Amino acid sequence: MSLFVVTPGASAEEELARSLATGPFSKALSRAIDHRGLGLGRVKDRLARAGVSVSTTTLSYWRTGRTRPERAESLRAVALLEDLLGLPTRSLLDLLHRPEGDRPAIRRVVGWDRLWDPREPVLSVLHSFEAADEPSLVLLSLHESLHIGADRTLTRLRVREVVRATDEPAQARLVVLRGCAPGSPPRLVATRYCVPGRTEVFPEQALIVGELVSNRMLAPGETAILEYEFEYTDGVPDDRHDRRFRHSVPEYLLEVHFAPEATPESCHSYRLDHVSGPERDVTDVPLSASSPAVAFAAAVTPGIQGMAWTWPV
Repeated sequence: MSLFVVTPGASAEEELARSLATGPFSKALSRAIDHRGLGLGRVKDRLARAGVSVSTTTLSYWRTGRTRPERAESLRAVALLEDLLGLPTRSLLDLLHRPEGDRPAIRRVVGWDRLWDPREPVLSVLHSFEAADEPSLVLLSLHESLHIGADRTLTRLRVREVVRATDEPAQARLVVLRGCAPGSPPRLVATRYCVPGRTEVFPEQALIVGELVSNRMLAPGETAILEYEFEYTDGVPDDRHDRRFRHSVPEYLLEVHFAPEATPESCHSYRLDHVSGPERDVTDVPLSASSPAVAFAAAVTPGIQGMAWTWPV
């Protein structure tokens, strides 16, 4: 069954040609697959025979517009799809340069490669969690409270998320956190309104990647709160904290609590469009002995939001 309605009186070939000319990518890909009469399993198998591994879940997300191909391997798969589906060269690849304006901004998802160094071994695991991180459960609000001890080390991170299911029932969210020193990744020590799901720990990279599963399945349009707390265990001083967003979020609040004996000389908030990009939107953050350092951002777009501080010598 086609995912898109065919205009009365127009042939399937005409509709496919129109989609290739005007986009979006997701619609053109879906029409091309339907026109060839291929199931996603057969498409996956043919790509695999050509040396590219793409899951049927990923193919489904591409054709419905939930995610877009961005990694080099994904773009290679798209080029192979053009040949497999009998399409003109670059007809699908060129559509990827156009924004898919028919998708709500909050549901546009960027690739993990934009947010993590390609050399990071965690990338392969992040891609394996793709089903848990697709945008059926989106963030509406994120509040982080980071605590720093007298020895200038991160001690704990408390998080409160407001999430909403979009167009289908959803229950799991993905959380990624990195410590400061190899061998000592952060530990999830408390949850509220959710429980831990599948979890992967990378001691040498001081990373933890895991699912948080809501206490109940959320129906489309339903809103819930997830609360959780991590404890840092490395005992190494740090001078920044960031959060990496794959899709837009209406609001993000970060508060950093410095112990009275560990007050920085200066503090600023920033954003990065991608992991190797320069700091943008740099703003000085006032410091006070009686209140936390606070950074608030509204209408956060995909990228990295963070706060950095300078310790006295």
